[in-house]
Amino acid sequence: MEELLQPRHPLDKHHQAQLQALQQLPEGQRAAMARLFRLGNATYRYQQLADGEVTEEDYRHWLEGLPERFRQAMEKGGFAGAKSSLALRRHALERRDVGYSAFMQAILSPEDWALEQQQRAAAGL
Repeated sequence: MEELLQPRHPLDKHHQAQLQALQQLPEGQRAAMARLFRLGNATYRYQQLADGEVTEEDYRHWLEGLPERFRQAMEKGGFAGAKSSLALRRHALERRDVGYSAFMQAILSPEDWALEQQQRAAAGL
């Protein structure tokens, strides 16, 4: 099962839970679920790069690019309320030239990267 989870979740308790979930599935469903886990694990690792790195300057810069109503909602909670936002974390990383696509392509297998690209295209991203 370990070979199905590369990249693995960096937190062992979550990795173990993923292994257990895969073991409980019928064999024909394991590959698809493992792929979803791998994509989620890679995304989690990307977001962790921003831990402690999001600044108030990032927050102000991010607010400038938001649609008016969303910006107003994000301003209500202030920096403290928004700094754990996945969108703000990604914005901060990309301001530091740590792009999501480059990171994902580097960490995923070519097959998983192709699926990620297909899903993004289907979602219009």
